[in-house]
Amino acid sequence: MKTLKKRSEFLAVAKGGRTPRRAFLLQACKTREDGAPRMGYTVTKKTGNSVERSRIKRRLRSAVAKLEDGAGLLGADYVLIGRRAALSQPFDELLRDLRGSLKQAFSAKSRERSFGSSKGKGRKKPQGDRGNCSPPIEKSAKEQTYSPHVSKMSDPVDER
Repeated sequence: MKTLKKRSEFLAVAKGGRTPRRAFLLQACKTREDGAPRMGYTVTKKTGNSVERSRIKRRLRSAVAKLEDGAGLLGADYVLIGRRAALSQPFDELLRDLRGSLKQAFSAKSRERSFGSSKGKGRKKPQGDRGNCSPPIEKSAKEQTYSPHVSKMSDPVDER
C-alpha cells in the first residue's frame, strides 16, 4: 500500500470512522473516487521514547505488507495510530486484528464510536453529514490576500 505523507491527508482521515483495537486505532475515510488504498502511520510521544515508537511503526508496516492486495477499500485512506501493546502482542494476532478492523472500518458502529455519546464527556456529534471526509478546499490566492471586512490588526482607536 502507498503511504500518506502530508498533514492535510492525515487530518482528512481523522474525520472518518474509528476502529479501536488493543495494539492500534484504525481511522478510515473514503477520500477519493478510485485508486489503491493508502495507509498512514503515527505514534504519539506519550507512547514511549523514539526507539519504541519506531519499533511500533515498523511492526505495523510489516503487518500491512503481509495483507492481501484486496484488503482495503478502493479510494479509501487509512491511518494506524500505534499503541504500546503493539510491542508485546504476537504478530499473528496483530495481523488478525488488522484484517478485522479493515473489514469493519466503514460500518455504522465505527462511525458512532468515533464520536461517543452526546451525554457525558464524549465528543459531540456534528450537525452536518458524516460521510463527507474529503480534504479541505484550498483558497485561491485572491481570497487569501485581502478581505476588506476583516482586519488583521486591532484598531488603536477605541470607538465607544
